[in-house]
Amino acid sequence: MFKGLRISSRPIVIQASRPPSRSSLRTAFPRYQCRSSSSSSGQDSMKKRWTICLFFGGTLLATGLVSMPIIQAEAPAPDPTKEMTFSELVRAYAVFTMCSFPTLVDNSPRLLQLATLPGLRWFGERFVRWTFFDQFVGGDTAEKTLPLLYKLRAVNKGALFAYSVEVDESEATGSTLSKKEPSPHKRIVEEIIHCVDVAANFEDGVSGKFHSGRRTWVAIKMSALIPDANVLVKFSSHLLNTRPKRSVVYPGCPHSSDLDILDKPPTGTLTAKDIAELRDFRSDLVRICELAQERGVKIIVDAEYSWYQPAIDALTLSLSRQFNKLPSRENQNTSAVQPLIYGTYQAYLRRTPELLAQSLADAKAGNYALGVKLVRGAYHSFEVAAHKAQFEGKPSHLLSSEPSPPVWLTKSETDDRYNACVRMLVRKIREDVDVQQRKGKDKRTGTPGLGVLFGTHNWESCDVILRELVKSRLAIKSGRNEELVMVPDDVTERVAIGQLYGMCDDLTNHLVNSTVSNTPLIIKYVPYGALSEVMPYLSRRAIENKSVLGEGAATVERRRAADEIKKRLFGSWYTGK
Repeated sequence: MFKGLRISSRPIVIQASRPPSRSSLRTAFPRYQCRSSSSSSGQDSMKKRWTICLFFGGTLLATGLVSMPIIQAEAPAPDPTKEMTFSELVRAYAVFTMCSFPTLVDNSPRLLQLATLPGLRWFGERFVRWTFFDQFVGGDTAEKTLPLLYKLRAVNKGALFAYSVEVDESEATGSTLSKKEPSPHKRIVEEIIHCVDVAANFEDGVSGKFHSGRRTWVAIKMSALIPDANVLVKFSSHLLNTRPKRSVVYPGCPHSSDLDILDKPPTGTLTAKDIAELRDFRSDLVRICELAQERGVKIIVDAEYSWYQPAIDALTLSLSRQFNKLPSRENQNTSAVQPLIYGTYQAYLRRTPELLAQSLADAKAGNYALGVKLVRGAYHSFEVAAHKAQFEGKPSHLLSSEPSPPVWLTKSETDDRYNACVRMLVRKIREDVDVQQRKGKDKRTGTPGLGVLFGTHNWESCDVILRELVKSRLAIKSGRNEELVMVPDDVTERVAIGQLYGMCDDLTNHLVNSTVSNTPLIIKYVPYGALSEVMPYLSRRAIENKSVLGEGAATVERRRAADEIKKRLFGSWYTGK
């Protein structure tokens, strides 16, 4: 297995603690142009950014920077702040200072709405762009995000590309559209198709036409691809009432017969219009996946609220059975990139361990590759509130009558389940590698029957992942003090670890510098979209990221930025004491 690290036609990338220079980026990646702002418009834009930077950053610095203690690192992990410009440091300090106040985070949707009001719009949009947009969003368009993708790849990081536009309620029902204007969900479908092309062109440029080693994937959120997301709730309710009963608790486990209703007359609460929308919805999903299959780009289906999840699970299973089909004697015409379709499994849901077990069994029985994105989950507070409202007899979105909420109530319970799922999935990856190697068709990689993206910002879970890879002989330790983990090609085709762009860069850099692989093992979730389009994403992200920024994480990020700012301001005069 590990011979692949030495005989591969592509060189091993061993990361240095310092980033490459701009000239080396131009040499390594001719398409990556590091342009200076020499035009008058560029200078004006830069002046505006610095004005906003100094105004907001100066206010925040004045109120808390001087009294903030320096952080002393316990280990010589690379500090991402050293790679940042001074304005980027001030921005990070401002953003994570605001994220340190739960009340401010909880009210972020209303505050972002205020930024769009007449009289405040110019000021508000520039504030949001300089702070949250530049911190968490890769760019306004797919093309404008390319420099970031090249920058990530230059330091052996991949990307999970996402057009992060969400349809609000008025647009979703079509009430604000003119007859000549196309439905917004169709525009989003077309942009995702464009996103797949951009991702594929990028990979063709940096990886060639190889089917392996392609580390620019595309994420989709299904609720944004249908004209009325409430149809997903109605479809989910129908599935929970008609599926064969299994041992998996709410929101249940998908079944191969779930989409049979699309070929039958309407029944129950589903109307003829609902069925037509679902048929068209699935047709759009197939279009996206067909292009992704042709261009060699993996599609990652994001998880959502539990009342959407049965419908999302059903559609993901159908796509997986169609596009993740493994070669057989009867059928050799399968996707070269496997698994092509990934579903998301949320560790905070009580169902997840049993759901994973049944999903693995179904994939084996159906001869298709299973794609798993394992996360903790981002909707915990909403799920708990919905269950409480239902228990108190108030209106609730929840589709469960079970006495327990669908999620674990404590973070420690979710952490334990996440790490347990990691161990189970690594064992299954070991089994999959052994099976493919026994077949002997391609001893280097074979056709993966299982692919896993571990999405986590938790240091302990990342340590568990690397330890389990070594323990299962999927990776080996190397270096004078065994500080490096060497991961061969047949494993990196099956395993990736991801974090959100703009979040936990110290963890990301630590993982990159602790591992050696030909293909990026670490990827960043990189959303893009125009500022006006991603406002709902930014407000939702602020709420969802409370679990990531909780327990002092935002404070740690803020202090790290403050520490580097003080070093640059005071130089040798600053001792950090």
